[in-house]
Amino acid sequence: MRRELRACEVLIAFCFFIEIEAYLYQREGLVRLVGGPTQYEGRLEVYKSGRWGTVCDDILNNSLSVVVCRSLGLPWKTSEAYGNAKYGEGSGPILLDNVNCSGSETSITECIHIGWGSHDCGHSEDVSINCLPYETLRLVGGSNRYEGRLEILTQRGWGEWGTICDNHLNDKLAVVACRSLGLPSNTPEAYGGALYGQGSGPVVWQGIKCNGSESRITSCMLIGLESINGSKQCTHDHDVSINCLPTRVTAVRLYGGENELEGRLEVYKQGRWGTVCDADLNDNLAVVVCRSLGLSWNTSKAYGGAIFGEGSGPIWMDTVNCSGSEANLTECRHRGWGVSDCDHGKDVSINCLPPNEGLVRLVGGPTQYEGRLEVYKFGRWGTVCDDILNNSLSVVVCRSLGLPWKTSEAYGNAAYGEGSGPIWLNNVICSGSETSIKECKHMGWGLRYCRHSKDVSINCLPSNEILVRLVGEPTQYEGRLEVYKFGRWGTVCDDDLNNNLSVVVCRSLGLPWKTSEAYGNAVYGEGSGPIWLDNVNCFGSETSITECKHNGWGSHDCDHSKDVSINCLPPDENAVQLIGGVTDNEGRLQVYKFGRWRSVCFNELDDKLSAVVCRSLDLPWNTSMVFANEPFIDGAYKLRILCNGSERSVDKCKKQRYICQSEVFIFCLPPEEYDFRLVGEASDYEGRLLVYKLERWGTVCFDDRIIPFYDTVCQSLGLLWNSSKAVDRKRFYTEEILNCDVSERRFKECTWEHYSKCSSGKDVFISCLQSKDDLVASVHKPSNSPRQQLSINTWLISTLGAMVLLFLYKN
Repeated sequence: MRRELRACEVLIAFCFFIEIEAYLYQREGLVRLVGGPTQYEGRLEVYKSGRWGTVCDDILNNSLSVVVCRSLGLPWKTSEAYGNAKYGEGSGPILLDNVNCSGSETSITECIHIGWGSHDCGHSEDVSINCLPYETLRLVGGSNRYEGRLEILTQRGWGEWGTICDNHLNDKLAVVACRSLGLPSNTPEAYGGALYGQGSGPVVWQGIKCNGSESRITSCMLIGLESINGSKQCTHDHDVSINCLPTRVTAVRLYGGENELEGRLEVYKQGRWGTVCDADLNDNLAVVVCRSLGLSWNTSKAYGGAIFGEGSGPIWMDTVNCSGSEANLTECRHRGWGVSDCDHGKDVSINCLPPNEGLVRLVGGPTQYEGRLEVYKFGRWGTVCDDILNNSLSVVVCRSLGLPWKTSEAYGNAAYGEGSGPIWLNNVICSGSETSIKECKHMGWGLRYCRHSKDVSINCLPSNEILVRLVGEPTQYEGRLEVYKFGRWGTVCDDDLNNNLSVVVCRSLGLPWKTSEAYGNAVYGEGSGPIWLDNVNCFGSETSITECKHNGWGSHDCDHSKDVSINCLPPDENAVQLIGGVTDNEGRLQVYKFGRWRSVCFNELDDKLSAVVCRSLDLPWNTSMVFANEPFIDGAYKLRILCNGSERSVDKCKKQRYICQSEVFIFCLPPEEYDFRLVGEASDYEGRLLVYKLERWGTVCFDDRIIPFYDTVCQSLGLLWNSSKAVDRKRFYTEEILNCDVSERRFKECTWEHYSKCSSGKDVFISCLQSKDDLVASVHKPSNSPRQQLSINTWLISTLGAMVLLFLYKN
């Protein structure tokens, strides 16, 4: 019996297990929506092997939402699938990835995927589903319920209203929006540029493309930030606006011109006048506008660049493309009402009956033959810029005015004053055969990169009298070169300067010219008037500066720091002088250059320069020396001179401009001018060594080379020297060091070397009495006179006395 009961229990357990397995098997592939506010939406989760897991959003599309919603018995036709864990991240396993459904499957398990549990995702990529998505639209900021800024209630914000950017905008979006709002949708209009004001919420979409048949906006092609090729994300100044029942009146007008035939093109839309941007502009636009206004249109023209002034309202149209056959402006293609990335500096202007284009006049001159060139265009007089100017322009202008033209001249830099109107032309290139300036080549009307200080002037009958003068110096032979033109004295720029210019100028002034020189960099001072000439190129045979080639009167790229100077009778360039010394044999070296005495820059290799200078001045030169004199005093012209020592004068040495820190100071000293003494101690037999030279005392820098020759110093002073000693003491004042030979017995025969800095930083200290036996010599102290030499008799008596005192001391 027990066996039978036990068998029944086993059978029942087996059947229960089989039922559980069948139940679990039936649950495999079940789906659910979790975390949403309603039963229709939430995070998608799938049941597998006894656990609920999530689905990764790789290659996601709405076919998955169709399958899931239909399998749940929920609405599925307008269902949507979302990525990026829109309804929150799951915490279980990620069971599916790369799910690819066709939409006809009855269960998610029938869709293609890479295998249960295989994925490369995190829960931040969990899929969410909405089986019954809603969209809520509204129009905000309009004067009635039919118009306003288009706003959409965002899904992710739950109650946050956002806007749409006006990229790819057209009226088909208005059709879909108005239809979904239950408003008239036959003739609605969509506007960009935040016509009804800027929103404050998020910009939900970067643009929308609709074909007009969609039942709701989300069925249109929605353009997100990731779809705009790295472009900057839209801001609220590009918010889309909608008018479901617009007035059909779209008026145009020409505003700001001198008459009804011309002016800035303005369009009336939504109760406001706005302008048109000049992108891709051509005259077909002018034809359509003028014809719609009942004005002459056959020769009408359209201009960009706001030549009739900038507007202040909205920019209604951009990139307008008309064929010319349209009855009104609204039939032309454009980017969309209010959609523009222009500013009012690019407003379009129209002239339906332009006057004689190319009419010219001369203004501001003392006669009818000369003045500032002005051109009539678009009903206004404007000027011409002087870029690439030449006299072919003056030929065309003067001939078109019926004035003499064969010797006419064109000038730049507003020679007859600056204009105040527009600058119509730049880079004008004429061959000289044209009958009107409009036949010459140029950059385009109103397209200029210039300013009125470069206005062109014309003289149809110029005077042949061109005066020159030299100013700024005390003699008539030298000075800053100035040229008289248009009643004003002006200067000449030093570009490409050479002495051929000075030859021409000096000869025209009746001054010596064969050795004349031309200098740049305003060496005779800067002028203050106009700069008349630049890049002057003379051969030297010309009789007047006007015969030399140049850029054109008033055409230059200089300032007055580059004014040319001329010297028709330059002085002897060999002239040198020494100034500021105690005697005539010393001083700062100066060279006569450009009509002035110029100081010379110090160079450590200038010891040979002093020999040349002293020799040229008939001063002692074999033992001459050169030093640095600081600071540099004359900064007007900085010169360095390099000599090899054999030259007879400095004009044979090399000269070059240099950056000075100190000047050259030269001593032309005779060889006997040496004297010495020891100072700074109580005894006359020791002390810091001073050298007397050129009426001044100086110390000597300690150097190993002086150590073996301290006896020379003691002997030359008439002091005991057999036991003398030389050491260094900290303190230093001069820039010199002695160099003696072992065979020399007189200190004055030593040679000198120049050092810019004492390497040891210490003076030479010499003791001519260092042993105890030498103390007896103090009975007869020698005088400390720098020129005293003890006689041999005095020395013998002193020695004898010292020997007696020494004998007595020892006994």
